[in-house]
Amino acid sequence: MFDIKYEIFEDDILEFRIIDLQTFKEEYNQIYGCFTIIINGIEYLSYPSPEMGLETKRIYSELILTHFDFLIDVYYQLQKNNYVVLKYIENPQTWLEFIKEGNELIVSQLNLEIHEGPLIRTKRKLFINALKEEIINETILFGDFEKELISKSKELIKTLQELNKKILTANCFTKIKLFAALKR
Repeated sequence: MFDIKYEIFEDDILEFRIIDLQTFKEEYNQIYGCFTIIINGIEYLSYPSPEMGLETKRIYSELILTHFDFLIDVYYQLQKNNYVVLKYIENPQTWLEFIKEGNELIVSQLNLEIHEGPLIRTKRKLFINALKEEIINETILFGDFEKELISKSKELIKTLQELNKKILTANCFTKIKLFAALKR
């Protein structure tokens, strides 16, 4: 099972309802909130409980749009490569490894400190000696990954359309809008 879970911060939702495009570009140009990927019941990133207040949830702040953009990049790389690793943007050592075998993906969380270079890589050799932690060789169907990514991308766009259609014209939404439009 592959699940994407996210929540836009409540005060940002209130702001998005009234914000104009220029102010959005200048002050946000991103969607902040809680974000995690759940693979066979194991969370990749810590996610707060629903009972927590906004101030506590802010400790878990993630760049929701950036995570979606990277997962879309991983999806397209998996069309061409059987091996893709995605770096977690908040630290130099956490990676999520995807190995495609037929219609399955074997997913692991890797610990390997790399400070420079691309955030998405397709060369397995560099990660041969990486330690696997928390998510270790979890098998999911590629179709489940694809279906969830498409579904949650469309859901995010729909939510933002309902809040304020104008902000969706910002360039930061180009990749997710194109992906959702292509995957009908």
